[in-house]
Amino acid sequence: MRQLLQEYATLKKRPKSHLWGIESTDECLLLGPEHDRGIQTIRGQVSMFIRQMSAGEEIFRWVVIDDVDTFPHISQQALRRPMETYSHITRFLFIGTSEEDLIPALRSRCIHIAMNPVDMASNKDAFLEHVDMPYRAKFTDDMWSWVVNIAGSNISDLVRLLRLVRDVHTTLKQEPTLKGVMTLCSAPFYYDFIPLLASMAQRNTIQSVKQLLYIWKKGYAYEDILESLQTINTLFGSNALHDVVLVHKFLIHSWISYCKGNTSIISLQNMIYKTLQEEKNSIKPISAPPNSVGVDILPQGPNP
Repeated sequence: MRQLLQEYATLKKRPKSHLWGIESTDECLLLGPEHDRGIQTIRGQVSMFIRQMSAGEEIFRWVVIDDVDTFPHISQQALRRPMETYSHITRFLFIGTSEEDLIPALRSRCIHIAMNPVDMASNKDAFLEHVDMPYRAKFTDDMWSWVVNIAGSNISDLVRLLRLVRDVHTTLKQEPTLKGVMTLCSAPFYYDFIPLLASMAQRNTIQSVKQLLYIWKKGYAYEDILESLQTINTLFGSNALHDVVLVHKFLIHSWISYCKGNTSIISLQNMIYKTLQEEKNSIKPISAPPNSVGVDILPQGPNP
């Protein structure tokens, strides 16, 4: 995909041709699983991008959607008309493990190019080099097998997991261990939960509720969200005591509610609201000590 886009951009003498396929530019928009790909993004950002006037004859704007198996169907439905209306100035490139990941309306508008899958087992060194993994020689076959088994047949998931391991060990400046790799790669997809942690740390009730709803729509159940949030908070949460206490208050309130049979998203949203409101109400101005301004509040009479 990158080679195709960069050669196209070079041939057409487009600006920033070396970045096409690597990051979004003025004429090439990337939408991967780490981006917001909800229906509002399609109706807003994508629609505005493809409506811009073409820079010249046979010069197209490109929209690249990676990991279409996680691309919501409602967003795919929203692409039907834009793909048809702006086909004269825009090209869409979908990347996935199966053409069945696209809804029929989009699939019928595309040319399907099947490619041989990459053999993960025999390309360990190439993948580790690709993500610039530190302590490469210390990355054992057992660690590699664990990451590959978690990723399944999805190359994008494999690369994301390797980058997660890389980032953590680069930050900690520690050699990878099998236990550490197993913990990291068994963790839920951290992109879904870090925005929720950030919103809670900012005491932003509205944004926290929105992030919780976003996670729920991704298919997580009530108990999955709580267990995942606890794991992600341990790995990526703030070290500040007040933030740690806040997250644990939310988890305690939520598990108590769960034990009472409340397993809906409304219940979880209420727990977020309750926890953050308690936090706000607990922050009160410190009152001046008695008599500090010369007001005698003790009963009249002799001093006992």
